[in-house]
Amino acid sequence: MKISIGAHPSNLTLTALTHYQPLQQPLRDAGLSPEFYWYPEGRMMHALAVAGKVNVIGTGTTRAITAQADGVILAYIGASKPRLSWSSIVVPARSDIVAAGDLDGKRIGFIEGSFQTYFLLAALDRVGLNYTSIHGINLKPGESLAALRAGRIDAWVAMDPYLSDALEGGDIRKIQDCGDLIANRSVFWVLSEVVAAGPKVIQTLFNTLVATDAWIGGHLGQAGELFSSVIANGLSAASWTQGLKSRDWGILPPDRQFFTEQQAEADLLFKHGLLKQPVDISQSMLPFQLDGLATHTRGYSNGRT
Repeated sequence: MKISIGAHPSNLTLTALTHYQPLQQPLRDAGLSPEFYWYPEGRMMHALAVAGKVNVIGTGTTRAITAQADGVILAYIGASKPRLSWSSIVVPARSDIVAAGDLDGKRIGFIEGSFQTYFLLAALDRVGLNYTSIHGINLKPGESLAALRAGRIDAWVAMDPYLSDALEGGDIRKIQDCGDLIANRSVFWVLSEVVAAGPKVIQTLFNTLVATDAWIGGHLGQAGELFSSVIANGLSAASWTQGLKSRDWGILPPDRQFFTEQQAEADLLFKHGLLKQPVDISQSMLPFQLDGLATHTRGYSNGRT
């Protein structure tokens, strides 16, 4: 069947799969004919899915929930391990902002609609603030650091490798780590026609995602060079490699804990008016069980290049 994979710079697993051809071979060996589409932003995935341009998608948790709220029929086929140190809310070192409660009325740069929306919202909600309490400014990661240093924004929801790179200068400090509030996973979802193709197709897709993540985790230097080249965001291969070291690589089948996390996020997004309607995450479960044994990537090391 036709497998149309939509990739973008914020999903490194699908970036690697799209741009490093040897990783695609398991799909071809299984008789699939994958087509790869490269787009500049993850926020485009929702509309592309609705238009039928892509049917295998990797995003942050928030985009998948928003798509479901907008009526997209989807099923989760995998999720990354939690990334507890991958993102933080940061401010200039000289700022008088010291905690999330100080963000009231402030200008905050982040990628709207991404997991950063949920991270920021969770931080605000915990201290009794609302999404409307701040002035959100939609900025790409490469633009946000310059805006923060120039005083055009007061805080930035940063993620690696941009986060690690920014902190090295000494003029930026953290006020909130993502891992204290949310799991921050990448999620992989497919449209109904892919589910209808059956368990073998889904298992092949899942196993390919697992193998791709294992390749990244076991070849950090090579992956850093690949991302520096194809994403071309100004970060060197060395900066990419350093940022990749902070991530716990591995793809897991969606389990009860994952669906609990997704439901909690959907409920919070709806509470703050960021969804058109409530979402029942259980409607996005596969109708069959995935074999999760392929998730074991023993033998790969985060320090290996």
